[in-house]
Amino acid sequence: MKSLFFKASVLSSIAAILVLCIAGCNDKITQVPVIESKVVTPDTVMAGDSASIQLLIKDADDTELVIYYTTTGGTIVGIGDTVSWKAPDKAGRYMTQILVTDKDGNQAYDSVYLVVLKNDTAARIEGVAAFPSGIKLDLADSKVRLYSSKENLKNHIFLAETKTRGFGSIVNFEFSNVVFGTYYLDTWKDTDFGNTLNAGDYYGWYGNGDIAKPNPNSFTIDSATVKSINIQMWVTLLK
Repeated sequence: MKSLFFKASVLSSIAAILVLCIAGCNDKITQVPVIESKVVTPDTVMAGDSASIQLLIKDADDTELVIYYTTTGGTIVGIGDTVSWKAPDKAGRYMTQILVTDKDGNQAYDSVYLVVLKNDTAARIEGVAAFPSGIKLDLADSKVRLYSSKENLKNHIFLAETKTRGFGSIVNFEFSNVVFGTYYLDTWKDTDFGNTLNAGDYYGWYGNGDIAKPNPNSFTIDSATVKSINIQMWVTLLK
């Protein structure tokens, strides 16, 4: 009898361990979603204008995600990982907090910022883009772009864009209603219509250096006058 009782006890213990193991093995370990990148384009706008927020989110569990946006100014329009941020009417620096959550309750947080400028006082930029004497290439319909920082120029995130007027190796451009601030500027003609800066395109910037080593400089607008800008153009050597 004692032997049978001992065997029954052992079997019961093994069964209990198996039940616990099965229960434990069925517990799924879930991963927290990760906000790998977030981009506000452009990061500086006029009061009442809009920017876009684009997120890149990694979720190892590949579950459905819900994204919440809470802003200190303006209005978020849309849902998902790409939304529009309509700026408020008051100038300032505003923040949008981002919360990403999955169905298991795992969460990720981050935030982005937007600078809003008020068009209370504004100036005009008038400029000339030209090749050096002797280079007879057509700059008609070149793009002229205005940036709020050197980093934005590097990443081609511009505040405003216009096209040159005229044709030939010397053309003109103009920006109106430019609010006081510090800016960078470049000019680009996409000769092959490739939508990227390629060898053979025409490119210039406000600053110094040459096409092999450009050195863009900033300029400041602090009075409601006309700012004159001259841009030397180059033929790009990129491969």
